[in-house]
Order: sequence, then C-alpha cells, then structure tokens
Amino acid sequence: MRLRVPQTLLFGPGCLADVPALLRELGAERPLVVTDPGVAAAGHAERLLTALRTAGIEAQAWDGVAPDPDVGHAERCAERIAAGEHASVIALGGGSVIDAAKVAAVLATNGGKTSDYFGFDRVKRPGLPLLTVPTTPGSGAEVSSHAVILQLAPRKKEVVAGLHLLPRAAVVDPDLTATLPPEPTTWSALDGFIHALEAYLARRATLFTDTYARMAVPSIARALPRVLADGSDHEAREQLALGCLYSGLAMANANAGAIHALGYPLTSRYGIPHGLANALVAAATLERIAPGRPERCAELAGLLEDESEDLAGCVRRLLENLGVNGGLAARGVRQEDLPELAEAATHFRPVLENTPVVLGEGDLLAIYETAWP
Repeated sequence: MRLRVPQTLLFGPGCLADVPALLRELGAERPLVVTDPGVAAAGHAERLLTALRTAGIEAQAWDGVAPDPDVGHAERCAERIAAGEHASVIALGGGSVIDAAKVAAVLATNGGKTSDYFGFDRVKRPGLPLLTVPTTPGSGAEVSSHAVILQLAPRKKEVVAGLHLLPRAAVVDPDLTATLPPEPTTWSALDGFIHALEAYLARRATLFTDTYARMAVPSIARALPRVLADGSDHEAREQLALGCLYSGLAMANANAGAIHALGYPLTSRYGIPHGLANALVAAATLERIAPGRPERCAELAGLLEDESEDLAGCVRRLLENLGVNGGLAARGVRQEDLPELAEAATHFRPVLENTPVVLGEGDLLAIYETAWP
C-alpha cells in the first residue's frame, strides 16, 4: 500500500494566519497568490497578502482563473509567474483555482504548453513549491496529484497527473468557506461526498483510503444540511471541511470512478457545475455498479444510517433533502445528445477501469437515460 499526501497538512479555523510561518518552514519564497475574482472580492486574497507582507514575505496576487479552467488559464498564470520572477505559488480558491495553479507551477519549471502534459507521469521535473488553501469544501484538489483542465479544440476535459503535481502543503481553514453561497457550497460538498463513495468502491481502494472514506461519508452527509440551514454554524462548517478533507485524501489515493466519467461530459458540453453534474448521475450509476461491490454498498448505506434501503436509494433521498431535484432534462440536457455524451464518457478510462464492474458505452448510455427524466 502507498499513501501519497502533501508534506504538511494544516487544519482548523483561523489557520490561514499560519501560512507565512509555513512558507518559511518550507523554504518557499516570493509567492504568487493565484485566485479568482470571487475569492478576491470576498477579501480572502487581500487578507493573505497582508499577512505575508507583514511577515516580510514579498508576494503578489493574480485573480485570472475562471470556473472549469482551460489551458489558457494555466498558461497565462505561468506567464505571470515568470514575469514576476516568483519562486513559489499559493493557490487560494476552489478546485478550479488549485488545478490551474498546479499546472502553472509545473509549466514554470518544465516549460512547454499544458497539452504537452496531458495524461499520467509526463511531467519530468518538480514544479515550483505549491501551497494550497481551499475556499470551498469537497474538490479534493488541495491534496491530490492531478489537475483537470479543459481543452478547447475539441472541447473536452483532460487530466495532467503525476507526483510533481502534488502540493507541498495544504492549509484547510473552515472559516474561508463562510463567504461561499449555498448552491456552490452544495455542489462542492457533494463532489467530496461522491469522492468518498467512489474511493470506497474503487478497485484501487486500500486500508488507508477505506479509513478516510468511512470517516468522510457520514461526516459530510450530516454536516452539509446543517451548514445550509444555518451558515453561522461554525461547528458544522468545521465538520464539513474535515469530512471533505478526508474524502480528498481517499480520492487522491484510490481515484474516482464511473460517476466522474459520466459527469465530466455534462460539464464540458452543458456547463453544469462539476459537483452537480456528478450528483445528477450518482444514483443511477450506483444502481449499475452495486453488483460489483454489494457488501461495500451495504456498508456505505449503513454509514448513512439506513441499512433498510440500498445505497442508490440513500443517495437519492439525501439529494432530495438538499433540494437537488429533477434529472438531466431539467438541466437542459437534450435526450438526443445522450449517445454522444456516452461516447465522450468512454474516454475517461482511468476512472472507468477503477470501477468495480465493466461499463461499456451501452451501459453508460443506459445510466444517462435513467438519469435523464
């Protein structure tokens, strides 16, 4: 068994203040804080810059990342790193920001274009030291060694993965999620919830990842409704952030599964937020793959405190309680597009091959059809 994690993990309310000391501990200098306009508008980037400069650390910020970043975002970020002669990177934001920053950090030292590194283990040299500070719960990007980037021609999701994309450190401060509106909070946390489910059912699951997944599933399922009901419930935010950190560690080491393969084309083609896209196909996918891991599906249902219903039913009820109603049709997906979406999903082989049952294009189409009405 192998567990790949950042060199340092910091967790707890207010730990953003510890970033300057952590940078010095890592020997990281002249950071570029990579973020997005929403995080900047919330004041998080300015707070971090002030803390860094007060500590005598020269730093600048760049807020040029957009949701579902494409190759251009990563390459413009790398250009900004070079122009400012930055020697390290701090990714402050959600999964989109962190993924763009990961790629930019390796482009800064390896050169070339993002497309040169699509796939696994194609990055040959370490990137700049990268410290991740998530502002959303659930992406898992802060602890993983891969990045998902949108290729524009043709328009599809690609993965850049390998040891050199693993952040040096991750700082998870639950207080940073307080400015995130309810819908993005829901989509992001559901992504984390599904990471834990898929990691537990994965072919690559280990005793390490099982432990994290078992802790993540009930923690997220209990904490998310509380956070949505009362955004000032700090204990619930802390439990949600911790559960999502656990799920990220599970996913980063066991990988995801078919739910993600089916979700990616929905985001690329229709712009459906990643976590929501996964949630829309989750129950139908779990019904299809349950025969491959019946005992584990039953265990997960038990963790959701309903052993009387199958796992797919538990997930459906959770989604309904969170207000995630309706199928793909309600999100603008056309029925005539389902075969094309199924064909696109077949290209995400690493996660499909990690799924406990073999799913061909016909199976993927059947799942979309179940999730469509």
